[in-house]
Amino acid sequence: MSDVLKSIQLSNGNGMQVTLLNYGARIASVQFNDQEMLVTYDDVHDFLNDDFYLGATCGRVCNRISGAGFSLDGESYTLAQNNGGNCLHGGINNFSYRYWTIEEDSVTEQSVTLTLISEDGDEGFPGKASIAVTYRLTGDNQLHIDYRANTDKATPINLTNHAYFNLGAVDGNSLELQLMASSCLNRNENEMPDGSFRSLLGTDYNFRELSQVGLRQQQSQDPELLAMGGFDHCYILDNAPFHQAKARLVAKQQGVEMRLYTDQSAIQLYTGKYLDSPFQPYQGLCLEAQNYTDAVNQQHFPNSILRPGQTYQQTIVYEFKAL
Repeated sequence: MSDVLKSIQLSNGNGMQVTLLNYGARIASVQFNDQEMLVTYDDVHDFLNDDFYLGATCGRVCNRISGAGFSLDGESYTLAQNNGGNCLHGGINNFSYRYWTIEEDSVTEQSVTLTLISEDGDEGFPGKASIAVTYRLTGDNQLHIDYRANTDKATPINLTNHAYFNLGAVDGNSLELQLMASSCLNRNENEMPDGSFRSLLGTDYNFRELSQVGLRQQQSQDPELLAMGGFDHCYILDNAPFHQAKARLVAKQQGVEMRLYTDQSAIQLYTGKYLDSPFQPYQGLCLEAQNYTDAVNQQHFPNSILRPGQTYQQTIVYEFKAL
């Protein structure tokens, strides 16, 4: 591994190009239909000072862990508090800020694998974890992300990508979103799941039909959405087959649609309120496919513990279509 910024270009021969970085195993750019699909920097070196997780692989555990700690197999573990009293995206020096190893024998015009060793005690997490992320661009304009992890001691694992999508539009507010979820996690006063579920039927959180994101945020009278200034919620995905899209984003004026496929159980919808200079709030939105937030502290949530001899394996696919 070298602490030198390197970029990898994937191309599918149809005019779609993806730029990846070894820093944070990030997606730096997706060019489709002669347009940039992501909120990104003009200079890739600016990613080295990025505070927004643009396109990053987040872990060891993405999203938040309440109280920055958990108990596992009779032992208590204390993590960094980098989000109020909680741990966000794996801690202060999380996977987003690491130089990953480019596996040179994996590099082709359309795919690459990046790997990372996270030592026992890294950011407070137990076990030496071996992480691999494979990016693959197909001829039909799908970007596949395959996550794999192994460990020598039981540890929580929850990986996602934190790309901000605008599909070539000036911001995310103009996009139309469909999200195939009937419920989301209820939040307590500390912005953490309280363990209960909220039915979305008849609420402003319901995106089962294509709806314009900005209008929904601006017109909502929901006290929580008003207080938060937008969405940052964990949506529980319908238990549908992989080949059925779990989310769709549409930019009508730009003539682009993105479909998201995943075997993950949830998607964190974040509409980008805290984007700041050189960007603007709401300039793009995130659809972070992952396990339930704070699953390590909620026994009735899907298991997030990886044990020796097991392999963590999850997939996210972004498919781009011209309208």
